[in-house]
Amino acid sequence: MIKSLKHSIPSLSLSSKNLKWVSYISSKKTPLEHLHALYNSSKIHLQNLDYELALVSALKHCSTHLFVSQGQQIHSLILKSGLLSNTFIQNSLINMYARCGFVSHAKSTFDSCSRLDPVSCNIMISGYIRNGRLKDARELFEVMPNKGCVSYTTMMMGFTQNDCWREAIEVFKDMRYAGVVPNEVTLTNVISSYVRLGGIWECRMLHALVVKVMMDGFVLVSTNLLHMYCICSSLGDAKSLFDEMEERNIFSWNVMLNGYVKAGLVELARELFERIPMKDVVSWGTMIDGYVQLGGLSEAFMMYRAMLHDGISPNDVMIVDLISGFGRTKAIGEGLQIHSTIVKAGFDHCDFIQATIIHFYAACGRIDLACLQFEVGIKGHIASWNALIAGFMRNGMIEAGRAIIPRHAWERCVFMECHDFWLYTK
Repeated sequence: MIKSLKHSIPSLSLSSKNLKWVSYISSKKTPLEHLHALYNSSKIHLQNLDYELALVSALKHCSTHLFVSQGQQIHSLILKSGLLSNTFIQNSLINMYARCGFVSHAKSTFDSCSRLDPVSCNIMISGYIRNGRLKDARELFEVMPNKGCVSYTTMMMGFTQNDCWREAIEVFKDMRYAGVVPNEVTLTNVISSYVRLGGIWECRMLHALVVKVMMDGFVLVSTNLLHMYCICSSLGDAKSLFDEMEERNIFSWNVMLNGYVKAGLVELARELFERIPMKDVVSWGTMIDGYVQLGGLSEAFMMYRAMLHDGISPNDVMIVDLISGFGRTKAIGEGLQIHSTIVKAGFDHCDFIQATIIHFYAACGRIDLACLQFEVGIKGHIASWNALIAGFMRNGMIEAGRAIIPRHAWERCVFMECHDFWLYTK
């Protein structure tokens, strides 16, 4: 295997011409520059510990910056130095190739290991998952020895990232059966899986486990539990947990706020909102959405203006929420102000926002402004065509719409009402 690697990896000439990749403009040497200097030092022996550490450091640098070409040259140095059997260096090589997307090179290096090392297996499993090879990761996971918390957690993360919630939960159950103690990352992933599949009893059992393993002090874990209670519509449990949290971050506040809003408890949400120490755009957007959903457009618009006064700019979700609400209530004045903000912020180039603006003007009976927005916008968006066609239909302007809108727009239309429009006018 080593011989094949020697043929597949270009050898490194130690001339300055071939080491241009270490030319960083910095007073402090990078790990690559340090390795170069160390290798060319007449005082250094290639089995020296400093040299081995320099190799590991340089490989880590290549992994971080995805410098695979430089990493391959370091691989050549390792082969020449006879250090491939060094476990730390070998694992660093596997990690470098995996992070750079060279999974076949990582596997070749992994296969050259004399035995299955748990750390090497963890790195290889992570590499498979990172590069979308979940089946290979699972196969290696099943045969690897001495699985630890990192092994189980890495495999669970792979499943959750690919929406394989049941498989992630099964791995967690195997982990508990094996007596391996989970960490905060493990619990965060299993809670995320149960959010999709579980109910209130699973949530309470997980909460009990979190307390048992003394992880309830981790804000990441508590916030995910809080989210799970809110998803299960158990706001009483959510509030109890929230009140007991020793530490809260902005995500914790926003999760609890969103739980109240989704339940229609806008007054409780507003009370909580006023207590948030450092509100962000999500906090404001959640509160605004609560008012919009209940038809409180005036309160929503007041919140919006207060947010701008605090120096926080809206995001695209908030913009769509507000202008859709103004379209439902035909509040043309407030909608015009939001449209002005959209243009200033550059959101008018987003296809879904453009379609929302067209829909807003059409809903307010201003089909002329809807057409103008369509003309100045990007005309290739199906959603914009749909909004314009629906606007003509809603305003009873069938013939005018037929004269303006070409046949090919109907052929691309995805809404049945647009199809009905053309059948009606045929």
